[in-house]
Amino acid sequence: MRIGCIVGLLLTLTLVAGFAAAGPKITFDKESHHYGKVLYGDTVTEEFPFTNTGNGTLIIEDLKSSCGCTKAVKGSREIPPKGTSKIIAAFDTNGLRAGAKLKTIFVHSNDSQRPVVKLIIRADVVKELNVEPPSIAKQLKGFTEEISVPMKLINSSAKAYKVTGFQGDPVGLTVRMKPASFEVPPESTVPFTVTLVPGKSPSQVYYMGKFQLLTNHPKEAEMEVRYLIKLDKAQ
Repeated sequence: MRIGCIVGLLLTLTLVAGFAAAGPKITFDKESHHYGKVLYGDTVTEEFPFTNTGNGTLIIEDLKSSCGCTKAVKGSREIPPKGTSKIIAAFDTNGLRAGAKLKTIFVHSNDSQRPVVKLIIRADVVKELNVEPPSIAKQLKGFTEEISVPMKLINSSAKAYKVTGFQGDPVGLTVRMKPASFEVPPESTVPFTVTLVPGKSPSQVYYMGKFQLLTNHPKEAEMEVRYLIKLDKAQ
């Protein structure tokens, strides 16, 4: 009696396992990739091959990425058992700040065991030109005529580049740069000064916005600088 129950239980577990294993199954060769150092302005791609290791037709239902800079392009939408396809991830560095980046792509399929697979891509975005500080934040006790901020432009490339001026539409203040234009030799740092002149508004407490330094670099033609100035009380 006891042996018959055990045999019946084993048969039941075998059938359940068989049903669970039935259907499509998505199996990736890899689920993460590190591009390494990528120059700002470049777009890099990587393939994520996968195989349908199940016994039903695998259907790629949707692809979603964590941000607009990451795009995913799928191969065949329907993959038969033992068939292969791939996800192509394109990582666009335009508009990103320098530094380590981590992005994700979510692959939705009809695999009942793994309906969503997360692919991870990493990259270290490198800029040849960097402005320091990249943002200006000042808290003032009262209105002042001018706020001068020492800054510097760092050129890590083997070629000289020029800062030709700046552009932007700051709200409530005037921006000046001294010198108005300058050259940065290869692998060197050049200091300069940005002066912010807040407008005399009796009700304004915050001055917030951004402007761009203009350069002749082919991929880094605009370098954004943000600012936030706060007065303790309106003047």
